[in-house]
Amino acid sequence: MASRKEQKKSSSRRHRDRISGLTDDVLGHVLSFLPTKEAARAAALSRRWRHVFGSVHTISFEETKGERAYDWYTYYVQALERKSCSTKLLDDVNAALLCHRRCAGLPVPPRSLRFAFDKWHWWDKVAVDQWLSYVAPRRHVGHLAELHLDMCFYLGPVCTASDSDSDGTDDDDDDDSGGAGSDSDEETKWRYLLPPRLLSCAALRTLCINSCRFKLGGTTLTIDLPVLETMRLTALGDSGESIQCLISSCPRLADLTLEALWNLKRISVLDKRLRRFSIRCCHDLKSAIIDAAELKLLDYRGMVPAGSLLSLHGLPAIIPSCTIDFCRPLSKEAQFVRFRDFLDKIQGVAHLRLHHQSLESKFFGVAGFPLFSSLTRLTLQGCIQTHHSVDALRMVLEQTPNLEVLTLLMERSKEEYGDINVPASILSIPCLRHRVREIAMENYEGLKPEKSLAKLLLRNALVLERLHVVFAKEIKPERKNILEAEMGKWGVANSEDIFV
Repeated sequence: MASRKEQKKSSSRRHRDRISGLTDDVLGHVLSFLPTKEAARAAALSRRWRHVFGSVHTISFEETKGERAYDWYTYYVQALERKSCSTKLLDDVNAALLCHRRCAGLPVPPRSLRFAFDKWHWWDKVAVDQWLSYVAPRRHVGHLAELHLDMCFYLGPVCTASDSDSDGTDDDDDDDSGGAGSDSDEETKWRYLLPPRLLSCAALRTLCINSCRFKLGGTTLTIDLPVLETMRLTALGDSGESIQCLISSCPRLADLTLEALWNLKRISVLDKRLRRFSIRCCHDLKSAIIDAAELKLLDYRGMVPAGSLLSLHGLPAIIPSCTIDFCRPLSKEAQFVRFRDFLDKIQGVAHLRLHHQSLESKFFGVAGFPLFSSLTRLTLQGCIQTHHSVDALRMVLEQTPNLEVLTLLMERSKEEYGDINVPASILSIPCLRHRVREIAMENYEGLKPEKSLAKLLLRNALVLERLHVVFAKEIKPERKNILEAEMGKWGVANSEDIFV
């Protein structure tokens, strides 16, 4: 009898629901990593889970890009009703916030709210104001430990420079605008206006806003964001002076992203030490001065920068990571010289990500490629088309003597090319023969130029320990097996090969 009781106890222990035994705060934290709708469905599991959604700290919904491109019915037939084109998004966010409040039992707002409109309309202003009024109430930081906001009011492209017909070969190199362009006063007027209370929220730690405005100029609006650490500003309709004032009002700012701010001419961030700084498609920006003493990541995308664009004060000897991409490929020698001057400022980078399609081997004779003696990880993105691409890669590798990890993000070429005549000089690159221990290739299709480059790299990487290849999604299993066998013959015998 005693043994049977022990068996029943052990059996009950094995089948005990340990997850439901956790506290609501822990369960809510776990469910916050799921899509909001999936987290809400957890309430149907059992009575124990009925009120767990009140502890979920993240509410996130978004429309898809172009979702309402052909929604003429709502705009014209139901225009008199002032019915929103984003009814589904509004209903989802409203239901989530109401359910969160009901389950919590108290008006405790979530810590994170994220929403994205395909294209916001001023009819939706009342709903958005209500959301922000709930998640950012007028209360002290002790009642609301932290708040993270990510608000997007337009999902379309914010920069059209890469799609422009111009090839960037204008005589005036300094006139490289061609991005989103400035909004007219009438267009700016209809952008969503952030409520003043949001810019004085003592709990706000993350603020990401896209295609809206906060109307600081000519008002007595006070900005006080004492704990804000992360800020991403995209396509705002405000003046450069207002944007500078907003940034200067964040004493603890550590992560700053400026994207498609066509009214921004100059920016200075010397009163705070950034750990991450990103400039993307700010084509009218002439000067950016920052305190780089604690900089960990630098990200630049735009036109070929002028030498005076970026001033990095207190830059450490080694920068952990840097990404460089251009909206248009380099087309003139003068542009490459400016690009070389820009690279000189980041020679101490440890991980560099570069879009190599912007490089042409013919430009290297003009200014050469700077020496990156501290670089250990190199990521090159672009399509392998001709021997010029391989030759440019060779010249880059020659200037990275301590490189250990090489990643190639291959893009699909518009044309089919034949075999590449690989220069014999690549065989003597020191880093390839003595330092490179890992090579990764993503979106590999097995085209002739890609094969030639892969064969060359693998046969000459004598100390290679790991090869990681991610094939293009269009590759069929039979074709994939053939490519795997080929690359297995080229690689080092004792290397770890991973094919995905």
